[in-house]
Amino acid sequence: MAATLLALVACDLWIGGFRAWWDRHSFTGSVVSSLLVLAVTALIVDEVVARRQRRDRAVSVAVQGLIVFGQARRACDAVLASGTNDLSSTSAQDELRTLANMLLAASPNLFDDPEARLLLERVERISVSMLQSLSATPGSTQSADSRERLASQMAQAQAAVDPLVARIPIADRSGLEGSPQE
Repeated sequence: MAATLLALVACDLWIGGFRAWWDRHSFTGSVVSSLLVLAVTALIVDEVVARRQRRDRAVSVAVQGLIVFGQARRACDAVLASGTNDLSSTSAQDELRTLANMLLAASPNLFDDPEARLLLERVERISVSMLQSLSATPGSTQSADSRERLASQMAQAQAAVDPLVARIPIADRSGLEGSPQE
């Protein structure tokens, strides 16, 4: 769009035959200029509407990300509390299943927002680590490395959720699941 406009202006300035053609076809020139003004106006309005929609959805996306983070934290706590590599651990298995369902449901909304996408990626890594931790040598105790890796990944997810929490009005934060205590 901008390149077309720039090309028309350049041709008008440097090519005499081009300028003369537009002079002889004033009605066509008027229609083309009106269409260009309309197109630029439509692009500006579209951008304003898109920004407004992103701003309006920012809090909703943040709340959804916070809920997913809270479930990831509960699942991680259940896996760490089980203390063993036992995929049949009912509590840990239920929490992981719930987390997987939440990730599937929330992914489309979280994916469009860069900060929420980072949280989504980190929670997905945590869920894989939890599943690996529970699947490794059934009945054995969790290794210190496995527990440390989960704790490190939860800290990274906490760092990713903090920008999302900042979007939520302070008065509303305390009632939300998984929000950090202030």
